[in-house]
Amino acid sequence: MAQPDNPYAAPTVSLVDEHAIKRLEAWSPGRLQLMAYLNLVYALGSVLVLGLAFTASIRDESALEDTFTTWFGPLLTLLGCYLLLQLKRFAEQRFAAENLHRSVWAVVLASLLLVLLDLLWGEDVFEQLNWQTFGYFAAVAINGALVTWMGIRLRQVQNVYPSFRLMAWLELIGGFMLATVVLVVVAMLPLIGGCVAAAWVFFQAAAEQRRQVA
Repeated sequence: MAQPDNPYAAPTVSLVDEHAIKRLEAWSPGRLQLMAYLNLVYALGSVLVLGLAFTASIRDESALEDTFTTWFGPLLTLLGCYLLLQLKRFAEQRFAAENLHRSVWAVVLASLLLVLLDLLWGEDVFEQLNWQTFGYFAAVAINGALVTWMGIRLRQVQNVYPSFRLMAWLELIGGFMLATVVLVVVAMLPLIGGCVAAAWVFFQAAAEQRRQVA
């Protein structure tokens, strides 16, 4: 039997200290579940927008797409910005996350800028190559770079759920693909997956907080 002072004995404590689970007063299980369901709504809405765009391109029904995305797209973006800010707040309180403030707010502001450009220029920006077209593509590339930066910051948060780590990777990959501009459509897949992973994060947190209350 190994003696306590034996330097060759196997360690009797965990090599990695787990972040202390604490009760979060501002995050009730019900609120955490609501955030999870809203992330699923956002993911479903994004899939719906992609499906509608694909269908409209095949059937040449751009009028239907324009009518739907004119009001649904900005609302979906606003919901995504809200959920992103809530995720930042949760990560800071639950995991003592640092260095998320700038990257998250940068993504929020860039997303709102893209919505503004969509409302101002609409589909006309893609009809011919001009300064508006290049300006819009530059905004998309910048947004993708900022999402990549945010994904890196999320990856640096320690002692998180596996779902949080998965979400960070998906945001990083999706942001990198978005920054290339040519992979914008494909980039939506990992980004939507990141929303589903974020929902998983909040579901896990809700279950954790229930155990703290019990």
